[in-house]
Amino acid sequence: MTGSISLISTFFPLSEVGYVAEEYFLSGTAGSYRLTGSAGDDGEWATEPDGLAPFTTRLVVYRPVEGYCGTAVVEWLNASSGADAPPIWLLAHRHLIRSRMAWVGVSAQYAPIHGGSVMAAAAEGDDTWSSVVLPPLKQSDPVRYADLSHPGDAYGYDIYRQAGELVRTLLPGTRQLLAAGQSQSAATLVTFVNAVAPHGSPYDAYLIDGRPGRPATLTGWEGGDELDGGTRVRADSTAPVLMLQTETDVVGLMRSIGSRQPDSDRFRLWELPGAAHADTYLVGAAFTDSGSLSAEELAERMAPRRNPLGVDFPEPINSGPQHHYVVQRAIAALSQWADGGPAPAQADRLTVSAGELVLDVHGNALGGIRTPWLDVPLAVLSGLGQENGGPAIMFGCTRPLPGPPPDDYLPAFRAATDKAVAAGFLLAEDVPEILAMAAANQALSTKNGS
Repeated sequence: MTGSISLISTFFPLSEVGYVAEEYFLSGTAGSYRLTGSAGDDGEWATEPDGLAPFTTRLVVYRPVEGYCGTAVVEWLNASSGADAPPIWLLAHRHLIRSRMAWVGVSAQYAPIHGGSVMAAAAEGDDTWSSVVLPPLKQSDPVRYADLSHPGDAYGYDIYRQAGELVRTLLPGTRQLLAAGQSQSAATLVTFVNAVAPHGSPYDAYLIDGRPGRPATLTGWEGGDELDGGTRVRADSTAPVLMLQTETDVVGLMRSIGSRQPDSDRFRLWELPGAAHADTYLVGAAFTDSGSLSAEELAERMAPRRNPLGVDFPEPINSGPQHHYVVQRAIAALSQWADGGPAPAQADRLTVSAGELVLDVHGNALGGIRTPWLDVPLAVLSGLGQENGGPAIMFGCTRPLPGPPPDDYLPAFRAATDKAVAAGFLLAEDVPEILAMAAANQALSTKNGS
């Protein structure tokens, strides 16, 4: 096959970490679904099969050359930019590699194959969105992807289901499939769990990261400004669901606060203060973070900046690493839960009053999952603060606290880190790197504040 795999992903060779990248085409007939009742907020949507259509899509597989543990994370690739993007892989690849998990990215939607996207539509009215609009597969490599054909997003749910079934054949020894998606893909996964999984699903558990209040419809993601909603995940899901929401997702751009639901024996909601829908790790450090970077190099690549996409934003974007580390803990917890082990830890919700976050004396949010970056802060880290339009609204902001860090900064940070590990929200394996980065950031803050 000519060309190379087209995917916005890690820049380091996977061979450096004992992995290999492969691409497969999946062809067949996909079904769509229609409601037989109402799409109620309880998520218990009654549906039935509707139309049928032929399709050919692609799967990207990252797998260990040796030592595959048997767990595959199957990501519904994000379609918002018009090209496939793998935010879950970017956020969590260090844990997946360390655990010898496989990762599979599925081109489940129409836009990354044929073109057109919610961000392209936004760019028609606001040119600042053009910085995040990317070409689809048929444009980026028309020879390699000539055979791809997608009948429309109504069929994406069944395409994703069939992709999961195929993974067990592609990866012998697979015993567990974890479905995962972020942002627009989270919106479609809510609908998949509520409306499609009851007809049969190969997935053993679901990680839904950064959903809007209003999920996708059965004909696909409609986008637009109406993201508010109160649709919950159905309470009778046979597979467990872990939902992770940043400040941006709860009270900011994604406006999911109305969809909050209590934890149960099949559902956990984690809300993460100080985190944004996207941050300097996701759009910066993740691409080169193979595990070989020094703490100083990693801290430098996660430093707050105003132009992550080549366009100047009003404020430096969110530079907190907690989203990255907590997603890694979420995948570890979800895998254990799907294996019949204990459920993930229960978390407090973000503290909200009259629709707004309640803040501490520094300006950081109260409630939610507590991490050392919030409880022993060097900066105000927010998922909000850039609501004047354009893509900046997704990135939150960073505002350094005045003066140098206190003398007891590192011991206090270590104590807060240990507390988060004990509470079940950080992985012990990540602690050495977290503490080394804290020391690097302390040195930088001392230099800047002196």
